[in-house]
This record gives sequence, C-alpha cells and structure tokens, in this order.
Amino acid sequence: MKIARKIFQPSARGYALFMTLIFIAAALLLLGSVMDWSNGNARQTERNNLFGMSEAAAEAATESAIAKMTFDFFNQNFVSSPTNYYMTNSVSRLPITTAWPVGFSFSNPISSSSPIYIGVVPINWTVNWTNLFSSNYAGLHAYVANCTVISTATTTNQPYNVSATVTETFQLASIPLFQYTAFYDLDMEVDPGATMTLSGPVFSNGSIWARGPNIYNSSVTAVGVVSTNNADPWLTTKTDGTGSTFSQTPATNADTLAMPIGQTNDPTAIRALLGLPPAGTSPYSPAGQLYFANQATMVISNSSSGVIKAFLQDSNNVTPLTAIPYDVVTVTNLGVQKFTNYSYSFASNTTFYDYREKKTVQAVQINVGALSTWITSTNGSSLNTQLYNDTSGYIDSVYVYNNANASSSSLPSVRVANGATLPANGLTVVTPEPLYVLGNFNASGSSLNNGTNVVNALPAALMGDSLTALSSLWSDSYSLTHTGDTKPDGRGAGLTTINAATFEGIVPTANGNYSGGLENFIRLLESWSGVNLTYNGSIVVMFPSKYATNIWITPGTYYNAPVRKWAFDLNFMQQNGLPPLTPRVTAKCPGTWSVY
Repeated sequence: MKIARKIFQPSARGYALFMTLIFIAAALLLLGSVMDWSNGNARQTERNNLFGMSEAAAEAATESAIAKMTFDFFNQNFVSSPTNYYMTNSVSRLPITTAWPVGFSFSNPISSSSPIYIGVVPINWTVNWTNLFSSNYAGLHAYVANCTVISTATTTNQPYNVSATVTETFQLASIPLFQYTAFYDLDMEVDPGATMTLSGPVFSNGSIWARGPNIYNSSVTAVGVVSTNNADPWLTTKTDGTGSTFSQTPATNADTLAMPIGQTNDPTAIRALLGLPPAGTSPYSPAGQLYFANQATMVISNSSSGVIKAFLQDSNNVTPLTAIPYDVVTVTNLGVQKFTNYSYSFASNTTFYDYREKKTVQAVQINVGALSTWITSTNGSSLNTQLYNDTSGYIDSVYVYNNANASSSSLPSVRVANGATLPANGLTVVTPEPLYVLGNFNASGSSLNNGTNVVNALPAALMGDSLTALSSLWSDSYSLTHTGDTKPDGRGAGLTTINAATFEGIVPTANGNYSGGLENFIRLLESWSGVNLTYNGSIVVMFPSKYATNIWITPGTYYNAPVRKWAFDLNFMQQNGLPPLTPRVTAKCPGTWSVY
C-alpha cells in the first residue's frame, strides 16, 4: 500500500508576524535600556546636584566658624583653648537652613561631639614663632595659630542622602610691625635726593609713590597702588625724573594689615593707643592692654608745675603702680630757711627751641645712662627683682606723660638723652607727645657710627607723636637770637647713630605742601651737610601728628640734609631681637581648601 505524504507550506503571514514580534522585543529591550540609562543618568545628575548643594552647605558651616575665629583673633578675644571652645560652640555657628529648600545635617569625620571640627596647633599659639606661608608676607615671621576647620553636610529631606566634606586650613597671624623696613598706615611717599637702600619689606595700608634713586631689596606692597610715575599722585607739582630699582615687582591690592583695636583701622584710633586709656578701662583686660601706658614697666609723669613722679608697673601685683622713691635729695640753705628737694637721677625737666615748630619745647627728659645705673643700684635692683619675680620680665620700657601747659609758643614733649648705652634688657620709650633724641642712642661699642653694624645694639624702640634727632653736637643754648634767623648755619651737626625701631606720626602731604617723604621721617633742626646720620631700625608711621604739626620745608630753611646711612635692623627678624612693647598687626593667611 502506498502512503502519500502532504508537504506543509508555511504561511507567509505567520512568518511576518514572527519577525515583527522579534523586532518589537528588540525595540522594547532597547527602549528599556534607554529608559534605564536615562533614569540612572537622572539619578546621577540629581546626586551631583545634591552633592553641590551639600558642598555649599559644608562650606557655609566652615566659613561661619572661620569668621568667628578671625573676628575674635583680630579683636584680642581669641581664647586660650581655641580647639575645645570653638568646637563646643560650633552648633551656634551652623548656617540657618530653615528657609532652604534642601535640609541638611552637619557632622565631621574626626569628632562625633561636634558638627564642625576645629583644630588649632599649637594650642598655645602665642609662643609659636614661625614663618608665614602667604606670598603677601613672604620672609616675615609671626606668632601663628595654624588652624584646620572641617565640616560634613548631608541632605536630609531628599530621595538620596548625599554628603560633602569641606576642609580648610589657614593661619591666624600676629605680625610684629618692626619686621618692616617701612610700614605706613597712611599713604607713603619716598623720593630721596641721594641713593637710599631699603633692605627689608615695605608695606602701606594706603598707596605708595616710589621715586628717586632708591634701591628696594625686598618686597614693596600696598593695599592701594604702588606708583612709580614721575609725578607724586598727592602733589602733582612734585616730580622726579629718576626711577627706583626693585628686586621684586611691586604688589598692589593687598589685604589690609590691621592693628588689633576692635574697630576700623583708623589712624585716629591707632594714635589713641599712645594716649592715656579711657577712664574705667581695666588696665590688664584685653582692651586695657592695647594701650602702651598699661604695658610699660615704668610710668613717669609730671605735674603742670613740673614735679616729676615715677612708678613701677607690675601687672601681677596687688598694687600694680608702685611709687618709686626719689633717689636724689638736695638740701638748700637760704638764710634761716632750709628747703629739701627730692628728684630722680634719671628724669628731669628741660627746655630748648624747635625751629620747625617755632616753639619752645618743654620736655621731660629721660637720662638713659642714669636709668641704667639706677636699675642696678640698691633701690632699682630690688624693684627690678620684684618685677621679675611677678612677671618674669625686667624693667625695659618707660611710658612718659608730660603735663606741662601747651600754648602757641610752648610744646610739651619728651626727650631721651645720654642713651648710647641702654639698660641690659633694652629699652622702649613711649609718649603721646613729640619725642626728641639727643645724641647717640643704643650705639655703644662697635656699633657706634659704623653703618649697619648692630652687633652690640639691644632691643629698643622710640614711639611718639613725632621723632626729631638732635645730633651729638646739639646745644640747648641755640635759640632764634643765637643765629639771628631760623637758618641752621650756626648749628653744625655731629656724627650721630640711632639704633631703634620707631612708631611715630608725620605731617602728610596736603594743601600743596610735601610731607618730606620717608627720607625725612626723622625730623632735623641742624646743618647736617656732609655729616652721617646713621639709623638702624624699622620706620612705622601710623597716624598724622597731633602736636608737632608744622609742615616740612625744603632743606636750607631750618636744617640741611645729612648723609643718610640708614638700614633695616636684621635683629628684628628674630623673636628675642624685637624691642619691648613691639606693636603687632593681625592677618589671616589662606592655606588649602578641599572637598570630597
């Protein structure tokens, strides 16, 4: 039997359907992949956006803490245990996020006890004498608190908890001002007629006009502009065709270096620190210690009638101002009457004439040599030892306040004399009034008249309303009647050396009158032609003079310019070389910033 087989023919329509299903499946798979990629990309984008928001929140937390630390540091309220204090109180420094669309929680990766980590190394930063890493202050040293602030912000009301951690490092620095060859809180003009070399940094919280044959061997920096044009920007009629030589390109638009006075860096407020503290100010509070009168180890003052009194200032004694007994007793017989006069070997009243101010100077004079002798005498030695036992410091600074009556013809002032040799621990003399230096100061031994040789110089500073140098040949007998006019012809100067930092005022350029410039910062009253005036120190100008306010006049009128042998005292770059009562400015030096 033969069986016939029927051959099956597939339907064309079924094949097409099958292929269609395959393509649909592939398309759905592709669509699913695209949708999954798109969804993943959206999630990643959202996470990235949330990370950016968390970064901003973490940075806000760190910056808030830094702002508080900086404010306290600049206002002398930086606490003695900064790490514990600022971490404990960091909750109050967190940004207020209630109005933010995204909520955050704050923590730090180092300590679970605080939302912000704050580290200050060393804890006792006041003894951490180290170099600054900011380029603006290259080469300078300071008392430095090395700070680290870290905060982590994590989103709380979003689909994803995304965290960002911000770390900032910086230095809070207390910079001794006497590390600058010249530091001005005012605008600075420098235009000498002869070559003058400025070996250390130069800085102005205003602007600088640098002209003339100067040689700048270090940085020249201004908060404003450093102008090297031939015309003085504050006195366009004053020009100089000679340009200066710079070892570094002058820097402009720097951050202001502020005195820690709790307010704006105003020259009037800074000048007030030389005066008597406001009534009711606690002498040894942070605010009280801003005033030099409360910092000095000795205070000398006179009455309007001229009676002088001296006091030892001991900050750790129950009675800080201890009256110093008179060390000179003079008995005078006048017939049947007998008068006993008490006085000090190291303080007296004297008078002489100032040709620039056109006034008779009524000065309290400090005989530095006699002061050195008194400190080693029986009375002085016992007080010096008492001060050391109480404060770990010796008598090394004198604040002088002259109560003589001022008038249109009389100028109360302070003068230091016989100062070639200083007390063993150095000496700073401070007064709110004009300050005069008679003869050599801090120039004993091999440093006398030897230019930049300061091997035997001790830490010293002269601080007042203005500074006038009277040479080693000056005579108090000089007067208008002595020479017939104000010209210095009969007042020939002698070789003189002054080794001291200076903190004074000037009469700024105004009303068509030149300030005299940095080159005439030290005021003169004699004919110095061909005579060396050697000065090693640091020139700091913080305010316009309040008392010695007559304008600078071209040499030949009341003085002739000296041969200026001026140099920065490199001793001031060492912590133990700084003068007593050295003023400081504060700065925040940025370090590193990172996020992860």
